[in-house]
Amino acid sequence: MTVNVIAWPPFQITGWEIADLFPQSRSVGLIEGRSRTSSAQRPRRVATANVAGIGVNLDGAGYVRMLNKQWAGAPNLTRIPSMSSLWHLSRAGQDLTNTVLQWTDAGTDLLWTDGGVDLTWGDGAYALSGTPVSDGDWWALTVSGLPPSQIIARPSELISVSTNDAKEEAFVLTTARANAAGVATIRTDKATAFTLTGLVSIGQKENIVFEAQGVPRAVQVVSASYGFQWDFREVFADEYEGGFAEVNPWL
Repeated sequence: MTVNVIAWPPFQITGWEIADLFPQSRSVGLIEGRSRTSSAQRPRRVATANVAGIGVNLDGAGYVRMLNKQWAGAPNLTRIPSMSSLWHLSRAGQDLTNTVLQWTDAGTDLLWTDGGVDLTWGDGAYALSGTPVSDGDWWALTVSGLPPSQIIARPSELISVSTNDAKEEAFVLTTARANAAGVATIRTDKATAFTLTGLVSIGQKENIVFEAQGVPRAVQVVSASYGFQWDFREVFADEYEGGFAEVNPWL
């Protein structure tokens, strides 16, 4: 039986934290006394979100209650478009995200070509093109079409390269700046080389399924703002018999 994953309501976020957990098992050899460390469980993310009890539409506390009623005693699962761990204004005025546009005719895919070469169309403000490279011991993308002479990527931001048929992504490893021609080599944490050349997106949110570690409560006050603190732990579809069913009551 599937378990419902309820979309995260349109809360006003007032605070955000995300971190990675890498559970370890540690032992000490009886003879040589050497310490051994190994992975004990799969890695997963944890997060904390502070949401406004009032909110811009005066509905924050109402959404908290309705989210809890949607769960109604079932696992408290929600899918959250998750920001990076960077300051929330680090990308103010600079949107480098891109999504591949798919062209169809009565459900049939249409391909755009130039001299026999397939073209990829995106919906971003910048037509960013990326090519796989290595940067020292790290896998990277050389990206063109960037705003010139600016910082264009920071550690922990998500970066992806897409074609019409495939997508690869990783996290930015170190701060990168475009040169005067709008080109930068962006080092990533990818464990293997990129294989795609195509449309690049930088700074998009991750869509992560979390389990809420309880439903927060907060006392409404008469003359001041107040809020709710949510604590989350990432979960995976294969941990639930039947997997996930996506539900969005807020559309």
